[in-house]
Amino acid sequence: MKKFGLLAATFIGLSGSIFAQQSWCGTDSRLNKTFLENPTYVQQFIEHNSRITSGQTVGADRTDPIIIPVVVHVIHDNGIGNISNEQIQSGIDMLNIDYNRLNADTIDTRNTTNAPFEPIAVSFDINFALAKLDPDGNCTNGIERRNSALGTYNAGENAKYYAEGGLDAWPRDQYMNIWIVNSIENDGTAGITLGYAQFPQFADDGYGVIIRHDSYGNVGTASGDRTLTHEIGHCLGLLHTFQGPFFGGGTGCHTTDCGANGDFCCDTPPASASHWDCPTTYNSCTSVPANDFYAADVYDQWENYMSYAPCQNMFSLGQYNIVSTNLTDISFLADLVSLSNQTATGILSPNVLCEASFYSNTQTICAGNTISFTDASYFNVTGWNWTFAGGTASSTTDQNPTVTYNTPGSYDVSLEVTDGISTVSITLANYILVLPAPGDSYPYKESFESLVSIPDNDRFLITNGNSGTTWELTSATAYSGTDCAFLENYGVADGSSDELISGTIDLSGVDPADHIVFNFKYAYKRKVTANDEWLRFYVSKDCGQTWALRKNIHGAALGDVQSGAFTPISADEWKTVDITNITSDYYVADFRYKIVFENDGGNNMYIDNINLYPASMTGIAVLEPVTTFSLYPNPAQNSITISLESVPQNHCEISLYDALGNLVAIVYSGSTEGGLNSFDYSTGDLPAGIYFIRITGDTFSNEKKLIKQ
Repeated sequence: MKKFGLLAATFIGLSGSIFAQQSWCGTDSRLNKTFLENPTYVQQFIEHNSRITSGQTVGADRTDPIIIPVVVHVIHDNGIGNISNEQIQSGIDMLNIDYNRLNADTIDTRNTTNAPFEPIAVSFDINFALAKLDPDGNCTNGIERRNSALGTYNAGENAKYYAEGGLDAWPRDQYMNIWIVNSIENDGTAGITLGYAQFPQFADDGYGVIIRHDSYGNVGTASGDRTLTHEIGHCLGLLHTFQGPFFGGGTGCHTTDCGANGDFCCDTPPASASHWDCPTTYNSCTSVPANDFYAADVYDQWENYMSYAPCQNMFSLGQYNIVSTNLTDISFLADLVSLSNQTATGILSPNVLCEASFYSNTQTICAGNTISFTDASYFNVTGWNWTFAGGTASSTTDQNPTVTYNTPGSYDVSLEVTDGISTVSITLANYILVLPAPGDSYPYKESFESLVSIPDNDRFLITNGNSGTTWELTSATAYSGTDCAFLENYGVADGSSDELISGTIDLSGVDPADHIVFNFKYAYKRKVTANDEWLRFYVSKDCGQTWALRKNIHGAALGDVQSGAFTPISADEWKTVDITNITSDYYVADFRYKIVFENDGGNNMYIDNINLYPASMTGIAVLEPVTTFSLYPNPAQNSITISLESVPQNHCEISLYDALGNLVAIVYSGSTEGGLNSFDYSTGDLPAGIYFIRITGDTFSNEKKLIKQ
């Protein structure tokens, strides 16, 4: 057996050029991270692969079929990325074609003096099949779905856990897990990561592939590329063909033992870096590794599935040896492909009708809009009978109907399916939520005093990012009155988010030239200085189908520090958030907003006194009447005097905004006496134009237009 010394700090040569042009595969960065966190793994990895290459470890000689059961977890955002069963099956079909060398482009595998690759291109004799029994032995089609914006955008390991917005993995010794998402985090590098995988030597409970929906399969939203084939290759133990030497770093070119460096395959010539085209005579490395299969300098093997080139069409014999040995030598993989597991996952069982199932492009809409339903029942369905409470039509025998909902409310959906012999059915209670359109009128005020609970599926909905504590109504404290919205967040540190989502508000009557005033109060303190928690504010102009970020506050800017669980006891512990960038294209009949909190081990969060109104209604839309609020002179030239008459205020803030809603200055922040209070402010340096003076106190909020000449 070959012996390898301990590695220095620069132990790994995973190609640094992976993301030079586009981030096609994120597996190398994940493997790098694993090695940095566990340096001894590098030695184990090298020795494991070297034993295979040298023939010291070989795969079992099998005559029975190798079939890998698959479960596909689809995480989407209101239907965005919720790919069809047909697209999911197309991805499985592509795997079976590629891993058995049945792809039509095998004729493109080169076989020339300088590219003698066709003779060593092999079939792996591996098939993939969607599971028919879940881990509990229940009927399944090998597909599960979740509507979760938290788990599908900028996805990483969180997509593998239900508590973090994703879907939990099924046991790795029974199923190959594939997670379908809308986008994948890319470690801050340029480009787009299409997928990444875990290597089997270091597999944990999240073993499998994460892949974008548009890189999976060849129908529907898919591009038809070989991303899935490539990532499954990593799951089975294959490195990139352009992998660099493991000792000392460097490029993919090397003269060291090809069985102990690079991708550990002596029949995949070294390549200096990833490349993105298929030049027939391209040769990026003129060096010949020791023990090279060809014993000559040959061209880059860009047709290999573990390259980045767009014309992949083959695996090599050396890669086959690595995979077949791993399926024998790594215990959970041996269990995965065992004959007993084929029975346990039902992949060889006949297709019989066992479950009625469906999904829709969204579950929350505004009155007058439509929802598309898709049958996902299995297997051998020949007839459908749908019932839609509150829908038009109320029933249909179409397989995939589209239904209009005209009346606000919560509605059940039922589906009965048959195969001509037996029937099964499903009813999902309150599956559809229809919000009013137009929504609540303005001026809009939410003080939480008349709410019975949060959520109420009318004025507020919620998204619970970790299935733990989330937004609720509390009477333990409030900025004014007795109630406010409360998120019990003390010490919660899983990085998940909780969303407090409004119902609909009718802004369609607001003059496009008018300015929207939107503000709310929050109370929060960090648990420790290092807490970096986020409060974000979003708006929607299409009933919540899409959202736009308008404000975020985090870390020290969000609040001071209190080590114990925080409950505000005075008005000066509440802060005002002003939203000043709601543009006129959001003046619609189904306007919505949401307040999102992302945890980081910090403290409790409270929300109260939400106000929305056009600036032209300033005299009407106050929290409580103000006896006097005046500006003079107005128009102004060099200075103005702001006069306010009210009851005493523990905290009063006077702010100046420009016509676009940008904060120009804080004129005053502090307490005020009862009666008349006057404040002078110099306007001499202000450019001519329209401005707004906003006053927010303990018991009121008001705004007036100021013209600077």
